[in-house]
Amino acid sequence: MINYSDRMADALVDVLRYSNANVEWPEPSDLKPNDGVSPEWFYPTIESELYSEISSILQYTQQAGLYDDTIGELTLGIALVEMKHYASVRDAIIALGGTLPQPYSNKNIILGNTPVEALALAAEGEIATIKFYKSIELKLSGNTDSVNITRQLLNKLIADERLHLTLINQKLKSMTDDKEKYETVVKNLLPEIEAFTL
Repeated sequence: MINYSDRMADALVDVLRYSNANVEWPEPSDLKPNDGVSPEWFYPTIESELYSEISSILQYTQQAGLYDDTIGELTLGIALVEMKHYASVRDAIIALGGTLPQPYSNKNIILGNTPVEALALAAEGEIATIKFYKSIELKLSGNTDSVNITRQLLNKLIADERLHLTLINQKLKSMTDDKEKYETVVKNLLPEIEAFTL
């Protein structure tokens, strides 16, 4: 049965500037168990405190509430896309024959004490997420339908996370007064920000 609410939500997310429209979504429901992809590879995207899609959703929506005047639109827009990421990863896990990990704890989500600190934390999370998705890419071998769909899914997830990092980095630069202050804020993240931004 077609879920028209999901389709409408997907269409909304896809037209937002927070999703990379140049990379299309594959259909996770076309994945098959025992076809070269393990559902367990995706479990950290549900469970991890640093780079799970749920952590991102909670972090971004709470940051939007705390810092609405300065970064609210950016973080809420990214949170909407992270919800689509979660739904796609969830659907992939189920289609691959896995079960959704539970329970999830949000007690370690850090929001930041200022908008700039919040964005630096968000950048750190985006970088960790990109690295994690790239680690799954390295596990893929063969040319099955599920492997190819997983590659497409990872390409979309990484493209969006790179866009998020680019938008966060642009906002960080605009919120810090000069290059030296910006570099102090992002410290050891700068090489990775430069490597992963669009």
